[in-house]
Amino acid sequence: MPKVKIEGIEVNVRTEATILDAAIKAGIWIPTLCYNPSLQPQAACRLCMVELDRGGWSQLVTACNYPVRRDIVVSVNSERAVRARRGVMELLLARSPESKELRELAKRMGVHGTPYPKVTESQRNCILCGMCTGVCEEVIGSSAISFAGRGVDRVVATPFRLSSADCIGCGACAIICPVGTIQIRIHEDTDEIEISPFKTRVKMLQCEGCGKRMVSELVSEKMIGRVKIDWDEFRERLRLCPDCRRKKTAAAFILGMGENT
Repeated sequence: MPKVKIEGIEVNVRTEATILDAAIKAGIWIPTLCYNPSLQPQAACRLCMVELDRGGWSQLVTACNYPVRRDIVVSVNSERAVRARRGVMELLLARSPESKELRELAKRMGVHGTPYPKVTESQRNCILCGMCTGVCEEVIGSSAISFAGRGVDRVVATPFRLSSADCIGCGACAIICPVGTIQIRIHEDTDEIEISPFKTRVKMLQCEGCGKRMVSELVSEKMIGRVKIDWDEFRERLRLCPDCRRKKTAAAFILGMGENT
C-alpha cells in the first residue's frame, strides 16, 4: 500500500486513493467546495490545492482528484499552498458575495474579503463547481441540467433555458449546492415544487392519509421503478407521509397483536 506523509503524519492508503482521502484518514482538514464522496471528483473549485514534494522541486495539485500511486510527501499548510487557496477563495467571493456558506468557509480559511470587483448580476452566485450537474447525472440519472456557454458566459442551465422535461423535482441539486445558489420553492396554490433558478416546476404528491405535500409525483414513480417489485403495499406506503406511514404501521401491529391474543 502506498504511504502518504502529510503534514508530518504518515498514513497508508489503497492504491488510487486521493490525497484528500489520505488527509481525511490522518485527521487533517483541507477546504473543499466541489467534493462529495458520492460523486466523481470535480476538481473545479480548486480550493483543495496542496503542495506535493517532488524531491528537489514541488508543485501544487488538487487533493480531491490526485491519485496516490506511490509514496509521496504532501504539505497542506505550506506558505505556497495556503496562498494559492486563499487566492482562489478571494475570486470565489467576488463571484458569489451573497453566499453565507462561502463566507463562513472563507472565514475559517482566514479570508475576510476580496480585492476583486464583484461580477455582474447575471453571473453572480453560481461558482460553476459542477456538483449539481454531477448529482443529477450520476446519482439521479436525469441529466436535467448541464453546463452551457463558454468562458465568462458559462452557466449551469436547462436545455434552451426552458423548463426541463427531464427534471423530476427531487431537489438533489439544491441540497448538494455548496453555496446555496439553487433553491427549492413550494407553490401551495398549484401544488408544485419549483427548482430555482431553473424555473422548472413539477407536480407534488399529496399524502393520501392527511393531504400533506410530500415529494414530487415523478420522484415517487422513479422510486417505484427502481425497486422493481410489484408490491401494492409498497406503492401505497410511498403515497403516505412519514407520520401517516408510522400510524399505519402501528395500527397494523396493534391489530396483529389483538388477533394473536
